[in-house]
Amino acid sequence: MDFKQIQHAFVAHLKDPDNHVFEQGIEERRLTIYRELFFNNIVGFLSSGFPVLESLYSAEDWRRLARQFMASHRCRSPYFIDISKEFVEYLSSSYSLQANDPPFLKELAHYEWLELAVSIRKTQGDIRLWDGKANFATLQFSPLATLVSYQYPVHQISPDFQPQTPAEPVYLVVYRNSLDEVNFVLLNPLTAHLLDLIQQQDSITLDELHDTIAPSLPQFTPQQLSGAMHEILTQMLLKEILLPVSKS
Repeated sequence: MDFKQIQHAFVAHLKDPDNHVFEQGIEERRLTIYRELFFNNIVGFLSSGFPVLESLYSAEDWRRLARQFMASHRCRSPYFIDISKEFVEYLSSSYSLQANDPPFLKELAHYEWLELAVSIRKTQGDIRLWDGKANFATLQFSPLATLVSYQYPVHQISPDFQPQTPAEPVYLVVYRNSLDEVNFVLLNPLTAHLLDLIQQQDSITLDELHDTIAPSLPQFTPQQLSGAMHEILTQMLLKEILLPVSKS
């Protein structure tokens, strides 16, 4: 067995020692230490990235899920910071729910990962915030915000609240403000629709936004719709979820 084959065998053993025995002359005591250090590091990153999800499992079941992830998923990134993202991709793409898994497992994992992703997201150039006074005619979605929808109220889940069936869609924006605080906002369908339209464009004017959304809201008069839009957009600007676009 050449060195490359030895490396592959060693990695396979670290990921799944029960099914991949490593017999290349390393003392079992040392191998056990290295194996446990590696696994405990992975578990530690998962625990710090998904604290709510972990709280829903026994210690044994949580470690079993971590082991399944290690054994079954081939990570594309070599960086520890990306372990949470890889875990979410594993759950969403190839993991089948087990009897001890909550039905909202994949959505809750995505929501917890999103909080981390937004906290470390980088932007190009400075972000121009609304001063709370100037009129705004053109808007854009903040690069430090993400609009999502879930079938479960993932923002409320805890050991004491674990819904077992989907309900009405839940719309959230997870965002980071100028103080580097990560927050979320629960949205109603109208606000979610407005933000989705803005998010799809590099920028959009208020007139364009009004004309785009008006046909889907025939119950509103033009004046009512303009008033509702102004109130919603003002709130989103104050929270730094939306940004004004300068005329220049």
